[in-house]
Amino acid sequence: MKNPLELDKKVFLKKFEKISENFYQKLCDYISNPNDENIHDIRVSIRRLECVYQILPKDVRKQEKIKEYVKQTKTLFKLNAKIRDFDIICANMESRYPDKTQDLVLALKNSRTEQMRNANKLTLKLSRLSIPKITKSSIKKSKLRKRYFKVLDEIVLDIQKNVIIALGDEKKINELHLLRKDFKKLRYSLELASDKNTTHEILQNLKNIQDVLGEIHDSDIIIDHLRMEKNTRYSEIITEEVLQRSKKYDTFVTAFKKNPKAVNLDLQFQH
Repeated sequence: MKNPLELDKKVFLKKFEKISENFYQKLCDYISNPNDENIHDIRVSIRRLECVYQILPKDVRKQEKIKEYVKQTKTLFKLNAKIRDFDIICANMESRYPDKTQDLVLALKNSRTEQMRNANKLTLKLSRLSIPKITKSSIKKSKLRKRYFKVLDEIVLDIQKNVIIALGDEKKINELHLLRKDFKKLRYSLELASDKNTTHEILQNLKNIQDVLGEIHDSDIIIDHLRMEKNTRYSEIITEEVLQRSKKYDTFVTAFKKNPKAVNLDLQFQH
């Protein structure tokens, strides 16, 4: 990347406000109808909210009201992660193996209902809380920039570490999962930069890689759950899912090695 990356305080605060407002809107949508789309949207909005909070200087980030609010959103994210897992497995089983997995799907849908009750309680609680506000005077530009680049450096370092492991062994499920999460963190963090021309290409590249890793992760969720069932009726399904997962992994490796610059992490940060 030829152009240096910069974080403008005024732009950051505007984006912070927009992300906060978006989260509250997605929260209301979720309460109204917790369907697949709204579950996905609330998860994305929580991730963006976490990223923007993570970039706040320590003296602001550690304020009790902010810490508690972020803690509640993380709990909601975890509850919805389980619900999403149920949905991924059910959708896959119903579309590909409907005659062999009726009992499994029914059990998962019952578990989903119970999980939704817990999620709804927390969602209603969050909707009654006021989203913490950040004033312009509470943040020093120098501290904001220093924190921003520190966060970016840490994310890039984690990606570089895990990508070496992940590219060498498709069984490194944890590293692949962490890699996917870090690509998301980096993408959402870079979106806060003031110059879109500087980040446009890398944001698209990050999204493309993230999507491929997401497909691999979905396969891992399905395979892991089927193996936990310990039922020989699912042996053929597991074999087929492992094969599909391997093809997805090969696609990821081939794309990455064929064009290693597809994800250009050599960012010229203005420290």
